Amino acid sequence: MKTILFFLISGIFLYALLILVLFFMQRSLLYFPSNEKLDLSQYAAIGLEEVKLKTEDGLELTAWFMQADPARDGRTFLLFHGNAGHIGHRVEKFRRILEAGYGFLFLEYRGYGENPGKPTEIGLHTDARAALDFLASREIPYEKVILYGESLGCGIAVRAASEHYFSAVILEAPYTSIADVAQRQFWFLPVRWLVRDRYDTLAKMNRITSPVVVMHGEQDDVIHVSFGKRVFEAAPEPKTAWFFEGAGHNNLKEFGFDTRLLDYLQRNRSR
Repeated sequence: MKTILFFLISGIFLYALLILVLFFMQRSLLYFPSNEKLDLSQYAAIGLEEVKLKTEDGLELTAWFMQADPARDGRTFLLFHGNAGHIGHRVEKFRRILEAGYGFLFLEYRGYGENPGKPTEIGLHTDARAALDFLASREIPYEKVILYGESLGCGIAVRAASEHYFSAVILEAPYTSIADVAQRQFWFLPVRWLVRDRYDTLAKMNRITSPVVVMHGEQDDVIHVSFGKRVFEAAPEPKTAWFFEGAGHNNLKEFGFDTRLLDYLQRNRSR
């Protein structure tokens, strides 16, 4: 009996310890920034330039920007990228969109790509507001901005879209909330109640007035496609969904997402 009690108490202790460790390490498990120096030289020829954004809490962020071709009516993408790497890892993914003449602001978050600060949900929403302020300073109003959320960035895009009208809101591999994703991955722990940076996307979807596009790989093993389908169901009209059979989390380019997106934007250029 004493042996059973010992193992029971030990198991409870280890379980509680694991919960405690995950609670204090959760941001290091959510954000994977690359701090390597951003190298714009290989992309300067296509029109990207380095710009500085000022946040309301006093940070100066380095970002990359390209002005839209007049033929695109000033429509400009604002990218909120995923939780790993930096903006330099995304340019090739969007090369066809850049070459098509759309403007583009590759927002780099605090704590990424040599930018000061540390990433948190509040901080990244603050960075998003700085990006929108920068575009406004370049005379690009909200209704000319195409928000693009990539994975983690979907939560940032949805928050912004719940507050203003935009040309379009593109959500790649969206989720209902980070708490839901974490709970699915750590099903044996009560992580839903421990997550601090929640990015509660689903709760804000009904406030969006902009056209919404949801795209998701059917074989996504990072953010399960069921999350994307729930987000799409919650989105108001007008909305469009592309669920790519055979695609995973990071390879939608191989399945022609850019071709579909360019066709969509061409058909809906009057919005």
